[in-house]
Amino acid sequence: MQPSSPQGLVLRIDAKVCHVEVDGERRQLPLAGKLFEDKGHERRPLAVGDRVVLDATGKAIDAVLPRSSQLHRRAAAEGEEQAQVLAANITHVLAVASVREPAFQPELVDGVLATAARERIPATLVLSKIDLDEALAATWTRAYADAGVRVLGTCTVPDRSTEATLRELGTLLRQNRSVVVGLSGTGKSSLLNAVLPGVQLRTGDLNHIRQGRHTTTHTELIPLPGGGHVLDTPGVRNFHLFCVGSQELQFLFPEIAQRLPHCEYRSCLHDGEARCAVKDAVERGEIAASRYRSYHTMLQDALAAERPGSKASRQPARGGGRRRPRG
Repeated sequence: MQPSSPQGLVLRIDAKVCHVEVDGERRQLPLAGKLFEDKGHERRPLAVGDRVVLDATGKAIDAVLPRSSQLHRRAAAEGEEQAQVLAANITHVLAVASVREPAFQPELVDGVLATAARERIPATLVLSKIDLDEALAATWTRAYADAGVRVLGTCTVPDRSTEATLRELGTLLRQNRSVVVGLSGTGKSSLLNAVLPGVQLRTGDLNHIRQGRHTTTHTELIPLPGGGHVLDTPGVRNFHLFCVGSQELQFLFPEIAQRLPHCEYRSCLHDGEARCAVKDAVERGEIAASRYRSYHTMLQDALAAERPGSKASRQPARGGGRRRPRG
């Protein structure tokens, strides 16, 4: 019987090599050419967090094992839509957003949360810098708590740090393989440094970030003292969904999906239809207006992708169909 090929865990991907952990040892390995021949609709043939099989020599990546989960977004490419996989085989998503400096961006946060929901990955919204505007922090916390999202309000400034939520965040990180996603300048690395002693990630001031110098320049899977792994990603400016159907979208917004049975139409898209329970809930303040705006923007993207002749119309997407009144 021939010995099985060695396997490894992808920790980081550079331009020409991958950093792979094999039996506790970190190696820099190239990819076999065949992996680039058929990568489907993904921008790259593998992602940080992938489990891989090495070739017989142990000096190159020969195959990628099936994933248990992945977090991806839409990446525009010439001629077709592609998915950019940010992290593979993760168990938790942390969407980090600051209350101010930079300003909270609902559409980006909602894109991350919707993608996590589609992949059935638990997600938490981490509000950073809440000391800059406590009233605004309370408003965003309430908006997402009403949507069923777990929210942790945090501050890492000495003498004002939120010790309880930072401890909760640390426990969450040690229990999971987490990916951290957010704008540059939201304090992702500062948060991780505060809750994980011994894991010193590079941080920078907001002026450098405004000039385009990101503190994290690549995605890397970092083992944590006491258990767990974390992927600190470079700042993202947007997070567009990949291949989501117009009828599927509402089920990625729990507060919208739960009101569908009360709409006049079975396949209501909550886009101007008569007697729409979602629109009524927005007007009553039961659904945050910002969440509905995010949903509406994503809905227009989904409808455009479903039109004949669009780049994405050939992609597999669940949903669609004509609206039918209840009967």
